[in-house]
Amino acid sequence: MNKSVFITGANGGMGIETIKKLIDQKVKRIVMACRTDQKAVNARSEVITTSNTSDTKLEAYGGFDMTNPTAIELAVNSLPSNQVFDIVFLQAGGVIFTKEFQYIQISGLKFEKTIFQNVIGPYITLFHLYRRGLIAPDARIVYAGGEGARGIPGMMEKPEFQSTKKLSDYILGKNIHQKYNPMSAMGISKLMGALMVTKLSKTLPQTSEILWFSPGLTYGTNGLASKPKLERWFLEKVGFGMMALLGMAQSPERAAQKYVDSLTAKVGKNGDIIGAPQGKALGKLSDQKPMNSAFTDQNLIDEFWKILSENFSPIDFKSDIRV
Repeated sequence: MNKSVFITGANGGMGIETIKKLIDQKVKRIVMACRTDQKAVNARSEVITTSNTSDTKLEAYGGFDMTNPTAIELAVNSLPSNQVFDIVFLQAGGVIFTKEFQYIQISGLKFEKTIFQNVIGPYITLFHLYRRGLIAPDARIVYAGGEGARGIPGMMEKPEFQSTKKLSDYILGKNIHQKYNPMSAMGISKLMGALMVTKLSKTLPQTSEILWFSPGLTYGTNGLASKPKLERWFLEKVGFGMMALLGMAQSPERAAQKYVDSLTAKVGKNGDIIGAPQGKALGKLSDQKPMNSAFTDQNLIDEFWKILSENFSPIDFKSDIRV
C-alpha cells in the first residue's frame, strides 16, 4: 500500500497493535508520534521485534505530549519536510482517574484536562501538520471516538449540554458544581471530538475525509494507566476478562483491525460518527448521531469550534467550504 501514515499515541497498546496491522498491509511509511523520546525508542523497538518491517519505513518521534502545545509544535517542526501524510490517525489520550477536575493552564485560561489531552492536543497537532504542509490534499483523517460520547447504560451517562454557555463553562472550568467522574469526563471529551470532526468535515479540502470512529470497548490497552496499580490489575485481569467472556469487550488485535479498516477507507466516509449499537459498548458498527442529539447540535459545534480557533489558531485549509 503506497501510503504514508501518521499516528499519535503510537507508544500505547492500541497504537502499537494498529501499527502492526498496517505493516501487515505493507504501508510505505509510518510515523509514530509518541509522548517522549524514550517512549518513541521503546515503541519502535517493540514493533520491529514483532513485525516484518522490510516493506515499511518506520519512524518514531517524541515530544507529542497532548497536554503541551509548545512541545507539540516543536515535535511537528522536527518532522521531515516535503514528506506528506496520506493517513492521519488521532488516537492519543485517555482517562484521568482523579477525585477532582484537573485543568491545563494556557495564556491565562484553564481548560478541562481530559478534553485538552483527548481533543485539543490532537487539534493542535493537526493544525501544525497543516501549517507545515505535511498533510496530502486527499488525506484521510480518523479521530478515535468512544461510545461514552452518547452514553453506555451502567457505565457512562449520556453527555448533554442545555446551552452553549454550559458547554464553554465546563471546558473552561467556570461555575463547575458537579462532582468529577472520570468516565463521564471521558465521554464528554469524546463528544467534543465528534463536534470537532463534524466541523472539520465541512471545511477540509474537497478531496479529504475526516471521521470519528470507535471499534467498541477494548481490553488490554493503556487506558487505565493512571489507575492505582491494584485497581488497574483487577480491572484488566478480572473485570475486562469477564467482559470479554460475555462478549462485551474485544482484544486489541480485533479492535486494531477495525481501526485499519477505517484508516484505509473500507469503513466510513467524511463526517461519519461510527461506533457500537445503541446501549452497547461493542457490536455491529453503527451510526452514532441518532443516539445523542448533541452530535448534530450546530450551536454546540460552533461554540466548541470558537473555543478551538480563538485560543489555538484556526486551521486554514485554503479551500471552499463543503455544503
